[in-house]
Amino acid sequence: DMETAVEVPRDELGSVASTEMWNELYDRIAELVLAHRTTLVFVNTRRLSERVAHSLAERLGKDAVLPHHGSLDRHLRLDAETRLKNGELRAVVATASLELGIDIGTVDLVCQIASTRSIAVALQRVGRSGHWVGAKPKGRFFVTTRDELIECAALVSAIRKGDLERIAIPENALDILAQQIVAATAAESWKE
Repeated sequence: DMETAVEVPRDELGSVASTEMWNELYDRIAELVLAHRTTLVFVNTRRLSERVAHSLAERLGKDAVLPHHGSLDRHLRLDAETRLKNGELRAVVATASLELGIDIGTVDLVCQIASTRSIAVALQRVGRSGHWVGAKPKGRFFVTTRDELIECAALVSAIRKGDLERIAIPENALDILAQQIVAATAAESWKE
């Protein structure tokens, strides 16, 4: 069981988010970060990870928030992970780099900016929170456009119903066969 909700700005949504809308979003996320011990903020691009981390650091203090994405030096990623796990950071703004497998300790809240475009990814990200007895994962989806509102509303609805995307396993995938033949013949000599 998960606690999920969609956060909508006060101003009317359009096809592109205004600067005012982004500032309202940053203010609201900062408010939520302060109301929780540890928050993961997920975004869909590395550039946005840096931008959101910078804007939240302006509101929460430069030592409270760090970005985390695949283009960062490994040392910087490990530093962010360690500081989050040790409770030295209030939030980390990450891309898919923190979706799986990395032990980052206790996370109280996950904020997702924009749609994940996948129910499974949304579940994976929100599922990074609430990992202790009696806790439940808690996620907030932040929208900045009308399209994102529709997608995030559908995501939250699907999560509450327990729906998942169907996995389509291709049959007779000749492209994969061709790749394997090329790989095998490139790796060693073959005789009929």
